[in-house]
Amino acid sequence: MQAKSLAEAPSSGTIKAAGVVPTVLFVDDEPNVTANFLIMFRKAPIRVLTVNSGNDALEVLASTAVDIVVSDEQMPDMPGSVLLAKVREQHPDVVRIILTGEASLDAAIAAINEAGIFRFLRKPCSVDDLTACLKEAVCAREGQRSVAKVENDANVLRELRTNFDKAIEAMYMVVQPVVSLAAGNVFAYEALVRTRESSVPHAGAFFQAAEHLKRVRELDRRIRAKVAIELPRLPEGSAILINVHPNSLDDPDLYAPDSPLAPFSSRVIFEITERSSLHSMENAKEQVARLRAAGYRIAVDDLGAGYAGLTSIALLQPDIVKLDMELVRGLESSPTRCTLIAGMLALCNQLGIAVIAEGVETAAEARKLQELDCEFLQGYYFAKPGLPFPAVNWPRN
Repeated sequence: MQAKSLAEAPSSGTIKAAGVVPTVLFVDDEPNVTANFLIMFRKAPIRVLTVNSGNDALEVLASTAVDIVVSDEQMPDMPGSVLLAKVREQHPDVVRIILTGEASLDAAIAAINEAGIFRFLRKPCSVDDLTACLKEAVCAREGQRSVAKVENDANVLRELRTNFDKAIEAMYMVVQPVVSLAAGNVFAYEALVRTRESSVPHAGAFFQAAEHLKRVRELDRRIRAKVAIELPRLPEGSAILINVHPNSLDDPDLYAPDSPLAPFSSRVIFEITERSSLHSMENAKEQVARLRAAGYRIAVDDLGAGYAGLTSIALLQPDIVKLDMELVRGLESSPTRCTLIAGMLALCNQLGIAVIAEGVETAAEARKLQELDCEFLQGYYFAKPGLPFPAVNWPRN
């Protein structure tokens, strides 16, 4: 079996990263669809491979270095979610994307939980949207390569340590409101870390550096201390959401009665983001129980993206879950996204779990979420992250 390929020298566009031309494998049982991918990206700075079955895709991956796999879901020999679950097991560094016309809720859940997909895209998908997704996937792949480079290069590690020290000294906190349109009030504010150090351009890079340097616990402690300073000014009736890295769940300071957040525990919601799988941590369930005993509430972040699958609900039994913004984006014109969100809302309602939809940017998204009975909304449509505590742009009736 020979994969059809198209390797183009870089022209315009910015998919290429760090001087490396990424290889993307498109899998679809319709030959005309894979032929379109070859045409679509003929001038893009990527190497395109195409196959028409899941088994052929696994053969290519066994012999060829691939950065990203984009697969259809409905294929005769093997559903895309099953294929990508095998890719996850056999080639865990490969970024996995579903691109499908129709998919059942069960298939979507399998893609999220078992395949750990990076994105779930629906056909028809415009060239611009697919290109943007591939750019993000390339950045994720480059991040994985950076880990290996840092671990094997003393000079890079030294520079990273210096930049991290500067960043942690220049860090500050902003917050973004989580609103209830039905109640007409702010339910909570999410605390978000920022730094004025230019070498650490965003929060993801900040945490990635902390992971490389094994200083996650230090960064999380600094964040909690910064938030505690603002808590006496927290508007009445609202709570504060604070991200906690899974690696910090074994930090004694998190549970200490004299910790900075302890006096405000009833108004604090710890938001656990699965940057690495929680299920590899033996004591996660017990640690969450300790936090609850101290008066804190628990949220699971980014449900529907990466590692954050429905199994997190069973493990942590959270008070709140947050829907990943990629599920929310453009949902008013996506029956698949609406079906996914409706299913998650129904499940959470049965379990007594509140749901927050992240990344709400338009009035249409807000209206559709209201129609689906999602009570709590967060995003730029209501307020951008700002210094504590920004006003809400309430929609006009």
